[in-house]
This record gives sequence, structure tokens and C-alpha cells, in this order.
Amino acid sequence: MIPNEEVDIVKFDLSVVDIFGNLLDFEIDLNLEDLEESYVEVDAKGNSTNTTHPKPIKLHITDARQHKLPQVIRGRFKPNEVPKDGYLYTDGSCFEHFFLPTSIEPMPRNFFFLLDTSESMRYDNKLENAKTALSNFIDSLGPQDSLTIQTFAGKGTIDLWGVRPVTEEEKKDAKDFISKTKVVDDYRIWGTDLHEALIEALIRAQYNGEETQDDTVTVLILISDAWASAGETDRAKIAKHVYDLNKDGSVKIFTLGFQGQADMTLLDAIALMNGGISAPILQGEEDFASQISRFLESELGTILLSDVNVKIIGEDVTVMGETKKIYPLLAEGYEVVIRGLIDLPQARDVNTPIKAITTAATMDNIQNWEVSTVVDLSDPAKSSLCYQSYAHSRISQLVRMQEAAEFLGNDIVKSLVTLVNSNCKEEEFSDCIKDEALDLAIKANVVAKGLTAMVTVDDDQCMDIDEAAEICVDGTTPDGNEESYKPKYGESDNAVMQSSTMSHGYANEYGYDGYSSAVNDAIVFSKLVFILSMLLTSFVAMV
Repeated sequence: MIPNEEVDIVKFDLSVVDIFGNLLDFEIDLNLEDLEESYVEVDAKGNSTNTTHPKPIKLHITDARQHKLPQVIRGRFKPNEVPKDGYLYTDGSCFEHFFLPTSIEPMPRNFFFLLDTSESMRYDNKLENAKTALSNFIDSLGPQDSLTIQTFAGKGTIDLWGVRPVTEEEKKDAKDFISKTKVVDDYRIWGTDLHEALIEALIRAQYNGEETQDDTVTVLILISDAWASAGETDRAKIAKHVYDLNKDGSVKIFTLGFQGQADMTLLDAIALMNGGISAPILQGEEDFASQISRFLESELGTILLSDVNVKIIGEDVTVMGETKKIYPLLAEGYEVVIRGLIDLPQARDVNTPIKAITTAATMDNIQNWEVSTVVDLSDPAKSSLCYQSYAHSRISQLVRMQEAAEFLGNDIVKSLVTLVNSNCKEEEFSDCIKDEALDLAIKANVVAKGLTAMVTVDDDQCMDIDEAAEICVDGTTPDGNEESYKPKYGESDNAVMQSSTMSHGYANEYGYDGYSSAVNDAIVFSKLVFILSMLLTSFVAMV
């Protein structure tokens, strides 16, 4: 299809399955205010008749020539509940654990906003949009929360408001402070001193956090459109200085940067090392204020847990290559997901339990949740899905860490990820990350940017989905034999080939477990299996 082409029929074959294999109801929101529109039709004799016709439904399908792979259509669904202590599955080689807390009271929040007011924030109304979003977010805060606002430009602090509990009176005062905030006009403090601003804000946020209750979460949010152009300008040094000052992780740092102007590599590195999330504010999408507001509400609107840690244990069980297992924050609407590989001794009884223990800080101090399971060999399809889901999540994690290692150095990144190859030397750590990602991509037949490429071949065994479709099954069961679902760990075929280059630039993560939500509508999958086949059949271009 070409952009803006009108078609008669667009068919979707879409199913959503939860972790237990149950089909879920779902909706695709087409954002239609009214599905019908009225017309006045006049016949040859001049008689008029009021009629209604269905409105044309418009789907945003990008030009396929822009992409090397098919695009994903996103939708929303409400998952079935995960058991209160979590859900753990293993086939003896792969495991996956899902945890979604229930009946948890929201934690008090100590917010520290660091707002760029340098000259460049004047253009495209960036500062005004940021002020609008910040004012809207303040309206959602409660008296249990506290707030500080610091503006910066060519020096670390231009103006400062707070720290104060967010009563109705203080909300009004904070919004008045924001409304009066302007772009810096004094040429003597032009530029952007990100280093000084971050260090000063971090020290203040840490002090504020020490003065609050023990169950309060302290979060620093940076909003900027610039590169470091004043003071310390060495990007790696800036990131390392912030990390060194915040090694205890007492302040979670989130960063928002205006795409095309902000140093997103630096902002992403700071968020990565300090328990936060970075997000680009996109040009040409919805207005900046809406994007910032959606990010703040989605990621920080209601915080249920902090410092979440998951351990997989069992007698004689070796856990390898797990995905993200420490979550600095968990907001309402998200879940903890950890996947990995395990190695069991051949003589081990498959009925011996394997446990997942989740520990987190809550409104009621530290809590633990424990769930156990035994090896499940009954469903080869589920086993295959476990490994493929693990491969996608792990590769995304490793690629991001490899790029971070190139920017920050191996010493810092080594503390953030555990490799299957535990004998990798520190000076070779970046290469070891890439080698593991590449090896996994080849074994799992995953096409990963900068690692592997896809080669298509004719295959007589390939099965059509139905008689009218030109798309065939991906080869997991070409002959209908369920045994072919079972992943052959350590084996590969020629369908995926190594790419000779490694992509650069950060792959930003928004949400958890590698799921991307960005400042666009965040879509969080409560795992599960989101099987999407888009069948564009029987369509004829309308003249």
C-alpha cells in the first residue's frame, strides 16, 4: 500500500492470549468520535432526503518502503489478573516470571523538577509547553507529596522554588512561580551548564529526601533541549560525576529531551545509571505539552513499589543471562517481568520446586512475595515462546548496554548487567556484550538492528495461514509436528545472518522489561503473548 491510499477492505487476524493460554477481549481504538455522518441527497426531481453513511475508517499505515521489516499495529487490552505472588514458568532451560502487585497503597513522592531555561528553549515554544505540562502535573499531586523546582541555563541554578508539601495553597504558589519563569536574557549566563545544574539539583534532592519519611520515593526529572555548552562539557565525565554522587540510588533520575536538539545519548546514560527512564519529546507529533504530561502521568503518576529485586533460586539451579532483575520504581499499570536461562543437573528431579522471590519497598516498609513452580514439559509451543520472548528482551537489553559501555566505559556498565560469560575481562566487556547478543540472535533466529539480517528463501514445507493468504507460517511447525516447536538451544540455521556493523545511538527504553512506550501512548503488555498477523487481502484502490 502507498501512503494515504484508500482501500475497500482491510482485514486483521488478531488474537491476544494471557500467560495461561486464555484468549482475552480487546479493542482497537480508532479515535472516531462518530462512526456515521449525515448527507442530504437530492434526486433528479429536486427531492431531498436525509441519509447517513458510515464514516471512512482511517488507519495510519506508513510507507513500507521506509522500513526493512513489517510494522507493528498496536492496541490495548485488559489482561487477566496475575496471581498476587506472581507467576513463574520454566521448561528446564528457559524461565519467565511475572509480578503485578495488588492491594498496594501508593507511595509518597518527593519530586524535584530541573527545568532548562536557556535561550534555545524559546524556540518552538518549548519552555511554554514544558511549563504547561508541569502545571498540569502539579494539579495531580497530593498533600503527602513534596515538590521543588529549579531552573538553570548558563549556571546551575537560576531560580529555585520549594521544597514544600503540596497543599492547595502551595500548588497555587508553585504554579505562579512556573508562570513567571522565562527564558534567560542575560548574555552573561547564556549556554547550558548541565553538569552544575545536575550536581546542585542532586545534592538538594538528596537532602530533601533525608528530611522526608522513610517510605517516600525521591525523583528528579530533567527537562532540556540542549547539549552541555557551559562549565564541564565532557559528556562522559558529567554522567560519571552524577553516578558517583548518587551511587546509593537514593534519587531516581528521569530525563526528557527535545529530540533533534537535546543530547539524548547523555540524558539516556544518566537515566540508565540512576534508576530512571529517558524519553525524547518528538517534533511533529502531538504538542510537546501533551507528550510531557503523558510521560509524567504514565511513569510517575502513581508509584507502588521502589527498589524491586527478583531472585530465582532452587537446589542446584544455575541461573544465567537473566534480563533486568532490579526495578528502581514500579508505577501503577506496569509489571515486573524477568526472563532468563537456567541449567539443571540431569539427575535432578523435575518435580523439585524452583522459586522466584520478589523484594520491594512499599508504603508499609519492605515486603516479600514468593512463588514456586516445577519444570513444565507439557506444552512445546509455550516452551518455544518462552525462549523467543527471552531472546527479544535480552537482545534489547544487551544492545543498549553495549552502546552504554562505549560511551561510559566498561567499569560502570559491568555493574549494571550480568553476562552468561562470567569470565569476561573488564577491558573486553563491551565486546563480550556484543558477542552474547549476536550469539543469542543467531540461535533464536531474531533479526536485530546492527547484529543480524534476514534472508528469505523458498521453502516447499511452508504452510499458508489460509487459502487466500500470501503469508505463510514462520517455520515453527512447517510439517505440523509439535516437536519442532521445541527450541534447539545452541543450534542455528541460515535464516539469520550476522551484520558487519553495530548500530550506534541509544535505544531508549520506556516502561519495563524492554517494552517501549515512549511519550506516545504507552502500551504495556501484561505479558503476554501478543500474536499479530496483518492480512491485507481483497483490497482494491478506490478511484
